[in-house]
Amino acid sequence: MPEPKPTGLRAILLRPVFWLLIYGALLCCGLYAWLKIPVEVLPRFNFPQISVIAHEPGAAAVELETQIVRPLEGRIMALPDILNVRSTMGDGTVETDVRFQQGSDPQTDLQAVNGAIDLARADLPASVHPLAQIMGNAINEVADYAVRIPPSLDPARVQRAILADVVPALRALPGVQLVNLYGTGQEGIWVQPDLSALRRYNVSATALVRALKGQVLLTPGGYLTQGHQDIFIEARNLPVHAGQIRHIAVPGSGGPIPLGALARVVRSALPSLNAVLLDGRPALALNVFKQPGASTVPVSRAVQATLASTLNELPAGVRWVRTYNQGHLVGIVGKDLGINLAVGGLLAILVLLWALGGSRDTWILALSIPMSLLMGVAALYAAGQSLDLMTLGALTVAVGLLADDAIIVLESIYHRWEAGDGHWEGIRRGLGDIAGPDATGTLTTVSVFIPLLFVGGLAGLFFIPFALAMTFTLLASLLVSLSFIPLCLGFLKAPRQNKSVRSARVFALLRRWNEKTFAAVLRRPKTAVAACLALFLASLAALALVPVNFLPLPNEGVLLESFTLPPGSSLADTEAAVAEMTARMRRDPAVLHVLARIGSASGTAYTEPAYAGEIEIALKPGVNVNSLDAIGARVLKESRMTGVQAALDTPTIERVGESLSGLSQPFVLDIFGSSIAQLRRLSNEFTAHLRRIPSLSGIFNNAAYPVSQIRIEPDAGAMAAYGLTPAGLQRQLEPLINGQIAARVPEGNVPLYLYVRLADAPEKSIPDLARLPIRTSSGWTPLGQLARIRLVSTPNQLLHIAGARALEILATPTGPLGGAIASARHALAGVQIPPGYRYSFGGLYKELERAALGLGIAALAAFVLMIGIMILQFDGLLAPGLLLLLTPLAFTGGALALAASRVGLNAAGLIAFLTLVGIGLNHGIVLLYRASKNEAAGMAPEAAVREALHVRFRPIVLTTLTAVLGMLPTALGFGQGAAPEQGLAVVTLGGIVWSALLSTNLIPALYLRLRLRRLSREKSA
Repeated sequence: MPEPKPTGLRAILLRPVFWLLIYGALLCCGLYAWLKIPVEVLPRFNFPQISVIAHEPGAAAVELETQIVRPLEGRIMALPDILNVRSTMGDGTVETDVRFQQGSDPQTDLQAVNGAIDLARADLPASVHPLAQIMGNAINEVADYAVRIPPSLDPARVQRAILADVVPALRALPGVQLVNLYGTGQEGIWVQPDLSALRRYNVSATALVRALKGQVLLTPGGYLTQGHQDIFIEARNLPVHAGQIRHIAVPGSGGPIPLGALARVVRSALPSLNAVLLDGRPALALNVFKQPGASTVPVSRAVQATLASTLNELPAGVRWVRTYNQGHLVGIVGKDLGINLAVGGLLAILVLLWALGGSRDTWILALSIPMSLLMGVAALYAAGQSLDLMTLGALTVAVGLLADDAIIVLESIYHRWEAGDGHWEGIRRGLGDIAGPDATGTLTTVSVFIPLLFVGGLAGLFFIPFALAMTFTLLASLLVSLSFIPLCLGFLKAPRQNKSVRSARVFALLRRWNEKTFAAVLRRPKTAVAACLALFLASLAALALVPVNFLPLPNEGVLLESFTLPPGSSLADTEAAVAEMTARMRRDPAVLHVLARIGSASGTAYTEPAYAGEIEIALKPGVNVNSLDAIGARVLKESRMTGVQAALDTPTIERVGESLSGLSQPFVLDIFGSSIAQLRRLSNEFTAHLRRIPSLSGIFNNAAYPVSQIRIEPDAGAMAAYGLTPAGLQRQLEPLINGQIAARVPEGNVPLYLYVRLADAPEKSIPDLARLPIRTSSGWTPLGQLARIRLVSTPNQLLHIAGARALEILATPTGPLGGAIASARHALAGVQIPPGYRYSFGGLYKELERAALGLGIAALAAFVLMIGIMILQFDGLLAPGLLLLLTPLAFTGGALALAASRVGLNAAGLIAFLTLVGIGLNHGIVLLYRASKNEAAGMAPEAAVREALHVRFRPIVLTTLTAVLGMLPTALGFGQGAAPEQGLAVVTLGGIVWSALLSTNLIPALYLRLRLRRLSREKSA
């Protein structure tokens, strides 16, 4: 009997053109998103913490505290919604980390902090220019270049030319956030006073600075009206040549004296406590940071093109040497994972063709994979996400699962057709049979990820992008399976059955083996459960043998070595050590270039002192990625020097560490008080007690590590006798010893500094300082008669937490962090603490507590959601309870696969174990739902279960095969860009195979035994 023609809305919904337009629009959105979505290495660090960096070279910790930290903190701590403010000061650098309440918008927080800095500028030294940025900005460093300078050229002149012509062009590029150029001091006119000439002409250094300032003039002078035109007046005197400076008249007791008679005037780089060496020779370094959210590859390409196009504007012989390109890493990650996604999808399609033949329905299934993938990418793009290691990892897992729902729906419709239903009737009834369990299985999997979207803090930076990608893609797969698949089967008049003979025989053989295994498990369920539990425990033990890495990355073509000399080491000593290290590294056959950065230039976010820095080691093209670890170990060994601490990693790993540097260590003991000496005494006593705790190791007592400082203390009696004030004394000392910028003169678009300082100021000894002539009311008096000059010990670093002085003791817990904290409290109970002093446990302890609480709540919410969804699907708790047994047991397959593969466990692999919680349930849900429906239709329990096994076995095997083949290229590690995701694919692949085996044997056997036992009890009752 022919099926009746549909009418009304049903007729519209059954028109192919209607659905063609809908899915065409969805595919267009997906293709647009695929072309436009940013491709990155890591997710965007959208963490509500702002770091403020300020440089004042030559200033000690106490001076930094008074001149910079307190004015900054006074303004910043007045901002609303601040959780904590932490400042570290020492070695001429200040870092203030401002943590806002969870959920705060980092961009708004950055604006608020910059506003506070602007209010504090009036109280800061004129030479200090704080730089504020959102925590995590280090990962936005997309390109590093060195400037090779011929020996005949002055590096300061080259730096000035690049600042004038190249840096503005780079800053104007779309997506560029920040450009740093450093290597020598700023070019300026250096006035080097002659002490004997100053005495001879009776001119103080203060008068010399005052004369320089008086010569710089650039101010509006009103306007004149000439005819019909207003002509503006400008008063200008801008000396920019050393010859002009030498002729400046300086007032003296006998009349004006040319400045050239009082000082040597040269145009050169101004003194600085940082340096850059390329292959052992002085050079410049250029760092380019992209805007958060900008795509790395276009930015890095635009930077490369701009540098090439502006090269002819620089002095002859200058060359750019690229030492790091994040675009290269992004390119290989995106390319290799993209290829693996395509190959995995193709393998999944091939297995479908083998199993189902080359009919229309097979191609419909094949089309569902890229369609679901594109819809998931479109949703990620709309949510402001990027394609990075977290989201690409999720898509790598999902590509093998995308056909899962479609296969189940297709098989259900086929089953109805085979039972004799008509074309559209079979589609309707088949969809009705499977829609509930199909949706339940997918939503149960998604329920694992939904709570992760609300996990804040550090964990959320990595969990949320992965959870979004999995959620969007799986929901897209569900939508495609419940609409696109049945509609295509109906409209295209797909044949009722088209199975290849070869696949039918294979599936029949596998079904017989499975029935025998099921019968064996049914006879001895306790033995089977015990065996599964034994394997579970064995898998836990096997994980102990798996190497653990936070985020292993493919070969970037660059290694990064950080180094530190003993605190207080001079810049000259550091340069000599780095030159020796560079020479050793360059002899390695794998090394192409060595770029060393020593200290931290003003205006950058670097905070290393002059005795520390980083060395970028650019490797030769074609270095084997599999030998990268060996190369790194060899280079580290080659560069090892006595007294130099060094560590080697990749740039991305190092910058992730820098991005998280605002977060403290897991175990931190903060001691608060006003006196540095008292804090040091307490910290030493606390350290002695903490060393007795077995669960703490690697105890590091900062204790304000003492360094030497020359202290000049004016004598009050001498000051009064010679008619001088301490401030007046400092005004004469500053331009002689510390150096003083007298004026900034515009020259082109880069200012030229007029700088005053003795040429040999850093080489002077304490007796030399004591003989320094100071102009007083009685003539010239040695500094030693006016002030006490002595060598003292001072802390190299001070710490403020919420505005209070503090010292920190760091340690590594070897057991549970909570237990270590409790043991520490007990150990410190007997320490006598003076009034006004206190201690508390800080660091990541509270952060970990919040993260653990958030993850615990997320896990509980996921568990409740899973139970709720399955209870809605099943009558009673038997099936949901058994299905939840798959959650820990699925862990077994993933752990054993990881141990067997010898692939390291990283952050992505850890997320894979969480993924297994939901993925393993889908097969069990559709099987037990079929069994329960059979029993409700009047079948005996055993017949109901066996019929469900018979019907659902083939789609379960098919979905498992497509999932395994979809992830296989990444699991095998094809392509160096896929290396970070290999552990993720291995864990998921092993877990899916093990879950499928349990779903077709252990779970239905236990269900049947428990169901028969319940029926027996009901009969006896």
